[in-house]
Amino acid sequence: MKNLILILLVTLGLNLQAQEAKRYALKSGYIKYELSGSTKGTKELWWDDYGRKTCEVEKSTTTTKMFGIKNTEEKNTSTVLIKDKYWVADYIQNSGSTGTVPYYNEGQEFVNEMTEEEQKEFADEILAQMGGKKEGTENLNGYSCDVIKVMGIKSWIHKGLVLKTEGKILGVETNEMFVEFKPNSNVSASRFNPPSGVKFEDLSSVTGGFMGALGAFDEEMDEEENEETIAIDYSFDKFKKIVNACNIEGYRCVAVNSFEGMHSASFMKGMNSVMVIAQSDKNMDKDEDLNSFDSFRHNGHTCHFGEEEEENGSALIVEYPSDDMIVTIMAIPGKSKDELLKIDDKLQF
Repeated sequence: MKNLILILLVTLGLNLQAQEAKRYALKSGYIKYELSGSTKGTKELWWDDYGRKTCEVEKSTTTTKMFGIKNTEEKNTSTVLIKDKYWVADYIQNSGSTGTVPYYNEGQEFVNEMTEEEQKEFADEILAQMGGKKEGTENLNGYSCDVIKVMGIKSWIHKGLVLKTEGKILGVETNEMFVEFKPNSNVSASRFNPPSGVKFEDLSSVTGGFMGALGAFDEEMDEEENEETIAIDYSFDKFKKIVNACNIEGYRCVAVNSFEGMHSASFMKGMNSVMVIAQSDKNMDKDEDLNSFDSFRHNGHTCHFGEEEEENGSALIVEYPSDDMIVTIMAIPGKSKDELLKIDDKLQF
């Protein structure tokens, strides 16, 4: 069960990463920030093609103190992102990672199918579900900014670019303030070359790609990934046709994929996500994987419903023995058994 939830969380995060067809409303430029608070130092950002190309360099020192223990962390990194390709260089560790953001094209299609009003509504929906709110507009050194507060962090945003942030989370104070801003200035193409001086590790796989640059999964996930997955026999074309015809009220289908022997579809409503996963029934150990699930019959199928309090999710597992297949419908945040059964009724596998 845990591996399915991790797949959903990765897919959700990567879809969100890819959703901005244009990250900024300004075509190109440069910003330099002064960092203060628990983290002191500088951060620089160059961008072009409305943010489809970015280069960020940070040199900073973060000092924290918890339970009387003082910790200091140095940072000297360079990150280049060109559409779905990224390079992250850590000059202190003398290491780097590179890869491709999965589902990038699907994310672009998802946004491009929206009108500007729908995109705004979608962004507002995500902000609300994260507990954030808009606090109006303010003039910051001559630039009109939307002021947004979310998860304890207050940001001043000008045409999609954050000019200032301030906040405090778990005793860690974070402040950024722009000290140079050159909107619509020309940026040399060489700025977006991969950082030099380190050897890059390729992290292009779906589950290890972009997230690999942010931190590896725990050991349990690594062990699960090493287990052999038996590929599903069910036609992917048929799976895709069925999920594309499934209308979940308020949700949009943002990605349909087949990888590592499984088919999957992701539906999103703001930050809420529903995922449909079809895999071979030989991959499931019912005694171990379903011992905490409620089992019952529905529309001639054996079904299992369970909740994951730690991940704030729920799942409905439906058996299709004639196709040697199990279908998992998973929701984060969780939905009731009846709500997931209504989705199952719309999926005619």
